[in-house]
Amino acid sequence: MEGGVFSAQSHKPTYLLLLLHIFLLALLPFKAISSPKTQAEALLTWKNTIASATPFLTSWSLTNLNNLCNWYAIVCDQSSEQVSQIDLSNFDISATLTHFNFTPFLKLTQFNLSGNYFTGPIPSSIGQLRKLQYLDLSYNSLNSLIPSELGFCTNLTHLNLTFNQLEGKIPSSIGQLRELKHLDLSYNSLNSSIPSELGFCTSLTYLDLTSNHLEGKIPSSIGQLRELQYLDLHMNSLDSSIPSELGLCTSLTYLDLTSNHLEGKIPPSIGQLRNIQHLDLSNNSLSSSIPSELGFCTSLTHLNLTSNHLEGKIPSSIGQLRELKHLDLSYNSLNSSIPSELGFCTSLTYLDLTSNHLEGKIPSSIGQLRELQYLDLSYNSLNSSIPSELGLCTNLTYLALASNHLEGKIPSSISQLRELKYLGLRNNSLNSSIPSELGLCTNLTYLDLASNFFSGELPVSLSKLTNIVGLDLYGNSFTGQLLPSLVSNWTEIFSLRLQNNTFGGNIPAEIGLLTKLKVLYLFQNKFTASIPSGIGNLKDLIDLDLSGNQLSGPIPSSIGQLRELTYLYLGENYLNSSIPSELGLCTNLTDLYLTSNHLEGKIPPSIGQLRELHYLDLQMNSLDSSIPSELGLCTSLTYLDLTSNHLEGKIPSSIGQLRELKHLDLSYNSLNSSIPSELGFCTNLTILILTSNHLEGKIPSSIGQLRELQYLDLHMNSLDSSIPSELGLCTSLTYLDLASNHLEGKIPPSIGQLRKIQHLDLSNNSLSSSIPSELGFCTSLTYLDLSRNQLSGSIPLTLCNLANVPTLNLSNNNLNGPFQPETCFPFVGNHDFSNNNWTQDVQKAPDDTSVGNSGLCGDARGLTRACNSKKNNNKVIIGVLVPVCSISVVAITIALILMFHKKTKCALKEIKSTAQNFENFESMILQEEVKFTFGEVVKAVDDFHEKYCIGRGGFGRVYKAELPSGQVVAVKRLNMSDSNDIPAINLQSFENEIRTLTNLRHRNIIQLYGFCSRRECIFLLYEYLERGSLGKALYGVEGVTELGWATRVKVVKGLAHALSYLHHDCSPPIVHRDVTVNNVLLESDFEARLSDFGTARLISANSSNWTHIVGSFGYMAPELALTMRVTDKCDVYSFGVVALEVMMGRHPGDLLESQLSKSSKSMTEDNAELLLKDLLDQRLEAPSNELAKAVVVVMSLALGCIRTRPGSRPTMLYVAQKLSAQSLPSLPLPFGMLTINKLMGI
Repeated sequence: MEGGVFSAQSHKPTYLLLLLHIFLLALLPFKAISSPKTQAEALLTWKNTIASATPFLTSWSLTNLNNLCNWYAIVCDQSSEQVSQIDLSNFDISATLTHFNFTPFLKLTQFNLSGNYFTGPIPSSIGQLRKLQYLDLSYNSLNSLIPSELGFCTNLTHLNLTFNQLEGKIPSSIGQLRELKHLDLSYNSLNSSIPSELGFCTSLTYLDLTSNHLEGKIPSSIGQLRELQYLDLHMNSLDSSIPSELGLCTSLTYLDLTSNHLEGKIPPSIGQLRNIQHLDLSNNSLSSSIPSELGFCTSLTHLNLTSNHLEGKIPSSIGQLRELKHLDLSYNSLNSSIPSELGFCTSLTYLDLTSNHLEGKIPSSIGQLRELQYLDLSYNSLNSSIPSELGLCTNLTYLALASNHLEGKIPSSISQLRELKYLGLRNNSLNSSIPSELGLCTNLTYLDLASNFFSGELPVSLSKLTNIVGLDLYGNSFTGQLLPSLVSNWTEIFSLRLQNNTFGGNIPAEIGLLTKLKVLYLFQNKFTASIPSGIGNLKDLIDLDLSGNQLSGPIPSSIGQLRELTYLYLGENYLNSSIPSELGLCTNLTDLYLTSNHLEGKIPPSIGQLRELHYLDLQMNSLDSSIPSELGLCTSLTYLDLTSNHLEGKIPSSIGQLRELKHLDLSYNSLNSSIPSELGFCTNLTILILTSNHLEGKIPSSIGQLRELQYLDLHMNSLDSSIPSELGLCTSLTYLDLASNHLEGKIPPSIGQLRKIQHLDLSNNSLSSSIPSELGFCTSLTYLDLSRNQLSGSIPLTLCNLANVPTLNLSNNNLNGPFQPETCFPFVGNHDFSNNNWTQDVQKAPDDTSVGNSGLCGDARGLTRACNSKKNNNKVIIGVLVPVCSISVVAITIALILMFHKKTKCALKEIKSTAQNFENFESMILQEEVKFTFGEVVKAVDDFHEKYCIGRGGFGRVYKAELPSGQVVAVKRLNMSDSNDIPAINLQSFENEIRTLTNLRHRNIIQLYGFCSRRECIFLLYEYLERGSLGKALYGVEGVTELGWATRVKVVKGLAHALSYLHHDCSPPIVHRDVTVNNVLLESDFEARLSDFGTARLISANSSNWTHIVGSFGYMAPELALTMRVTDKCDVYSFGVVALEVMMGRHPGDLLESQLSKSSKSMTEDNAELLLKDLLDQRLEAPSNELAKAVVVVMSLALGCIRTRPGSRPTMLYVAQKLSAQSLPSLPLPFGMLTINKLMGI
């Protein structure tokens, strides 16, 4: 027993030795794989996978295997002689990490591969580097996911993966890196949300996740990072609000959350960040006011809150930020005044408050900002004068106060700003002359004083501005000459814009010394004499516009040296001689405008070299000979106008090569021969005018290929044969005039396919046969003239569809039979049925109907003969016919009653079905606050019974619906199946627009409640206004009794504010496109409300192209009808027409016609003696005192809005600001002496 015990005890050390031996054997492989030799072999294996090994790695070789610690870029641990650091940064290595064996490198603490061309994923085996403290793989092309195994590298203090192509989530395992101080994952493609586990990395001082696709909330756990000093999350898609917990990161010095989708308030807790120096929250959707607690962040040097939805006041506490150098609050909705406390921020070098709603004075305390270099307060509503204290900011280099309501003089103290390089004061109400002291600002490179009320001559001291590169003085009332001493010193200038002033005298020859000029605008002045030949020295010139002056003499041939020229406008002058052939050398020209001069001779064939030309206008000259066939080489042309010259010969067939052409006007010449069939190849044509020539032969059938054609005028020629039936294929036509030719045969029935036609004139031809019944399908017609032909037969009953056409003339034909018009025509407007062969006893007829219609009789107004008693033999016939007719009438009456009863039952059933079954509606959008249903609306108008119809237009019918609640709404019904109502539309796109329009909120815009679509119909629901349209009020009794001058000014001002809101406050901007007196409704207090967005459309800030003319004739901007290019300037033009119409009490057609057909210059000349008081509505007494000033401002702005060139029209923002100015400019003359010419200079 004892021996057994002894034996066991004696073997105990043996067991222990055995276990120890086994343990040591187990450790041998690990020791072996982490030896210097295995590390060297691993590095050599990886080196062999490198595409182009750098010469720096020559020491990495088998022959040097035992000197690992001496290898280039390798650092070893001295005690173990194993690799502790690998630094291959910026070696231009192209390789992957896939073949890198991390296993041997158990003691690696630093691994830096930044600035190379590594691709592929980060291997998950990297997680074996448990000793790793520094990992930098930045500036490579690594992709795929960040491995979650990185979370095992718990000793990491620095992790940089910026500028790769990593994607997927940030692994939550990163929260295990409790020692991490620096984390940079910026400029990758990481998505999903920021993991809340990041809050466990409590040692973090630097966190940069910039420029990824991160989304969701900023986790509140980020508030646990109390050591965090730098946080950059900008350029992601983070949303929701900024967590208030951020205020716990009290060590923060840098915080950038810009360019995300953050919303809600800026948390007041941000005021706890007392160490914050850089705070950028710009380009988000933050709202509410700026928290006053920001004033506690007294270490702030950079504060940027631009491009949010912030509102309310700028807190006065911001004046506590004495270290602040950069402050940007631009592009918000901040209101109230600028706090005077800003003057305490004496370290400010940059201050930008542009594009807010700030008002009141610019505080004089701003003069205390002596370090200020950049100041932009433009696009606000600041008023009063510019404070002279601004002159104390002597370090200013940039000063912009544009688009406010500033008035008074430019203070002479501005001369103290000797460092100033940019001065922008455009779009204000500044007046008086330019102070001569401005010439002391000799560092000025750009001076913009455009669109003010400056007057007088330019001070000679401006010649000292030798560094000036841009000078904008347009839209003022400057006078005098452009002195050579001024011009000759501006040798650095590249943009000189002096248009829309009253400069006179010669254009100085010294202009040729300004060889760096790219833009020269002198249009709409009173320059005389000839164009200096030295202008050919301006080799860099791109835009040249001298139109609307009094220039004479030839166009200098030296202009052919301007090879960079793209825009050349010399129209509306007195230039004579021929067009120089050298113009053909200006091969970059896109726009050539020589209209309204005295040019003569041929159009030079060299013009065919202008292959980039889009716009060519030579109208209203004395050009003769034939149109050169070389014009067909200008294949980029979209607009060609040669009207009102003395051109003769054929229209060249080469014109058919102009496949991009949209507008062609050759009217009022002496062109002969036939219309070339090749015109049918110009398939983009929308406007074709060949009026008043000597054209003969047939209208070519190829014209039917012009499917985009909207306006066709061939009247006053000698065209013969029949009207081609192919014209019916031009289904976009809205205007067709073939009058005063020798056309014969039938009116083709295919003309009924022209469902959009509004104006049709076939008068004064030799057309015969009957009026086709298909004509009744042209229900958009507002003007129909078939007079002076040889038409016969009766009027087809389908013409009753045109009962409300304002102008209808069927006179001087051979129409006969019963006088059917009496049954369906209300005889409104201008209806003429005289000189036909009708017979009947009629009850109603328009004036002069009996002229030439001897068979008509009766007591109706318009008839001159009562019906005579019948002879006895007729009495017998009557005795037989009356009983028969009576029986027939009774039978028909009974049948009609039965039919009506059945129809009524069906109608009532339909109303009930419509009102109760909303699921039948294909689509419906209603505002949330709307308290009625669409079914109630349908029931209120008896399923759109005619008795509830209160208006008709080219885009549908309007119904008045009185709801059970007492609310009244207007319903516009658009029928998509009838192409004459609206064009084919993308319903989804239309719904998106309606959603936007229902969100519009403005005092002067009619409320759109929503829309519904059902059975190919669209219904728009609007607010109803009892007073109706401005047109109704203007031309009714109210026009005299209630529409006085003050009310009219109020109406115009309201309309201006509505359009300004649509153009400048909506994103994207909205162009109405159909502003007329009938689309402006009036409240009970005559507040204007813009309505009818039936043709409006959302557009991008850079404009849109359209394929159909929209808008109303007489209000449509000329460029819209001509080029089909839609911009906000189209609305500006229409506004100008409406404003003139309101003030004149009549449509300003004559004024517009003289503007278009002659020029704005000749308009002012022709009407130079026309007094303003004679132009105004003569039904009212002339305005006086302040009202006179207001009327003058309205008329002056309206005339500016109808300028032919869109670029010379003001913006609606500018117009609205001018009309809302607190003080109106004094009149230059007594009101009764003001002429149109003087008015356009105000």
